[in-house]
Amino acid sequence: MKNQVKYKRSAIITLVSSLFILVALNIIFSFFYTRIDLTAEKRNSLAPSTVKLIKELPDKIYIKVFLEGRNNPADYQIFAQKTKEILEEFSRHSSNIEFEMIDPIAGKDQEEVHSIFGEFYKKGLFPVPISREDYSTTWVVPGAFLTYRGKEYPVTLVVSDPNGRDWLDFSIQELEYNLVSAIRNITTIFAPRVAFIEGHGELDRMTTSWMEWQLRRYYKVDRVMINNQINSLREIYVKDSAEAKIGTYGNKYDVLIVAQPTQPFSDMDKYVIDQFIMNGGKVLWLIDMTNASIDSLQHRNEFFATEMPLRLNSLFFKYGVRLNANLVQDLNCQGIPIQSGMIGNQPQFKTWAFPYMPVIVNFSTHPITRKLKSLKFDFGGTIDFVGTNPDIRKTVLATTSEKTKVVPVPSIVTLNVIKTQPNLQEFSRMYEPVAVLVEGKFTSAFKGILPIEFDTIKEFDFKTESRETRQIFVSDGDVIRNRFDMKSMQPYPTGFDVYSQRLYDNTDFLLNCVNYLSADDELLQIRAKSFKLGTLNPVAVKEKKNFYILLNTIGPLALISIMATVLILFRKMKYSRKRLNA
Repeated sequence: MKNQVKYKRSAIITLVSSLFILVALNIIFSFFYTRIDLTAEKRNSLAPSTVKLIKELPDKIYIKVFLEGRNNPADYQIFAQKTKEILEEFSRHSSNIEFEMIDPIAGKDQEEVHSIFGEFYKKGLFPVPISREDYSTTWVVPGAFLTYRGKEYPVTLVVSDPNGRDWLDFSIQELEYNLVSAIRNITTIFAPRVAFIEGHGELDRMTTSWMEWQLRRYYKVDRVMINNQINSLREIYVKDSAEAKIGTYGNKYDVLIVAQPTQPFSDMDKYVIDQFIMNGGKVLWLIDMTNASIDSLQHRNEFFATEMPLRLNSLFFKYGVRLNANLVQDLNCQGIPIQSGMIGNQPQFKTWAFPYMPVIVNFSTHPITRKLKSLKFDFGGTIDFVGTNPDIRKTVLATTSEKTKVVPVPSIVTLNVIKTQPNLQEFSRMYEPVAVLVEGKFTSAFKGILPIEFDTIKEFDFKTESRETRQIFVSDGDVIRNRFDMKSMQPYPTGFDVYSQRLYDNTDFLLNCVNYLSADDELLQIRAKSFKLGTLNPVAVKEKKNFYILLNTIGPLALISIMATVLILFRKMKYSRKRLNA
């Protein structure tokens, strides 16, 4: 009896102590947060730049997410849960992040729902209809509103993959980027400034409208004509009116985009761009060194390709790059439709591979190109690195395939190439660079050779060496061109091939380039994150269905039974020894 009382007292003390320790540990660890991400691609971890951004928020951001709803399809409920998890992660890193998940139509009648959706449309968030299996329709509001210091900003979180992948996979992958982009946009006072150069036959506003619209989501975008004006790219002020001395506050823009010029640059225009770079400006050069274009084959079977007289070689050479006046043919290429006959009054077309329009699939591991799969090029050339300036770092971003032919100009470009069996010996060139990055401290192209007529501007802050800056060179200006639908007055996405109805990664590539040039390394880090949601093998599931059902129902019960048996046997052995000793 004495031993039994002792045992009961010990059991009660152990139980109370365990409960006390458990409660104490919960209280202690409520003040600390940690988690271990065991996924190979760290899909559940925030990028370091995201953590830095939200920790440095100067004021509260309120986020209202409208993805809740009991009638929402299962995949939208999964996405809503993922959105909630990432926002919880945000709020754990910063007390300035507050959010709530809202069902915007819960308890509302039809008239109220229409009114609510009307407000969403006005503010830039567009509800989408989802058809259900019972032929009814439910509506989902695919995003959120961010409120910061009285400003409200809409963000669409449910996005479709241009390449046709499952929207859920793609939206989860882009979730962190879309939220961070929205936070940056609503909290940034001075957005980086991007300018398209005009005045040398560059692509016009219509043929770059898609990229301009994409860039305006993150930057202030302008178009500027240099026109031999020394102050076109820099802010100027009068230092001394008596002595007619002027000074500069610096560059007006952070990034210049030179998109497929077709006319020569004057010495003064080159000088203005050179000094923009010497003052830390960044440039995205999208240059065709020949006059070759697919438009030249619209009404004839061939044309004569010649070098484009841009007069930019002296600049490029000084910056460590040479864009060659040639054309690449690549056996990994796009197809173009050629009329093959008539059926009645209807022309019939057949698609032929056209090697002058390569599909670029070889990329470096640099964040600019890490996630890219393919780029659409039309009549591109090759790029070489030149010079030995130790202050310049050079990176090849993209190359042709291992089956490339380089055609010098002048030469005849003909459609007959599509019907000719390619000679593989001629396609022996491999991995020719078509996009490169150069960064570091550049030397002015006008150092020691400033023209005499420029003597009057020598005192105007002329710099012979730049501070740390960046430039990107792409050997095809068409990489940014978008087609325009004149009926709907809407642009097709940049990189969209109207013949194959395929969308290439040109838009992502150009956004990444501008992100990197404008030193938006934080956005680039997040865009570079890539993962794929795991899926079950449907064949294996079907074949082993019964096995998995038994495993998941009987397995846990069997495990608990084994553990209970072991514990009972252990206790019997323990107390039988105590009795013997007593």
